[in-house]
Amino acid sequence: MENELSFDERFEALGEYFNVESPGEIRKQFEKNENIFVLLDGLKPFLEKSFCDAEFSLEMNFEPEMDDKFVILRVNVPEERFNNGVSEEIRSLDLKIWDLRRDIQVFRDLSIMPGIKDV
Repeated sequence: MENELSFDERFEALGEYFNVESPGEIRKQFEKNENIFVLLDGLKPFLEKSFCDAEFSLEMNFEPEMDDKFVILRVNVPEERFNNGVSEEIRSLDLKIWDLRRDIQVFRDLSIMPGIKDV
């Protein structure tokens, strides 16, 4: 995404690629760390290459015992793929983007997790 876009335009554009669940809550997280946009933009080429059969969603995760909230990028794949190694593929993806995460300081703000795609 281009930096000339406003926050609202950048947030609205997420819906073109991701199913954004609980947009109000997710928006609050992006407002806390706008570099999540940068991470998602950096992830797209990897997602398109490695998960061409997937659907992607952004969800909020709440961990009350730790008083913690963060965004989950859910990589929804067919059930057979989910049961046969997609978690390892996601770990590999996380390693590929580690330098970007470090450079833009987006760690706990966004977690990538597998899910099962609705048929």
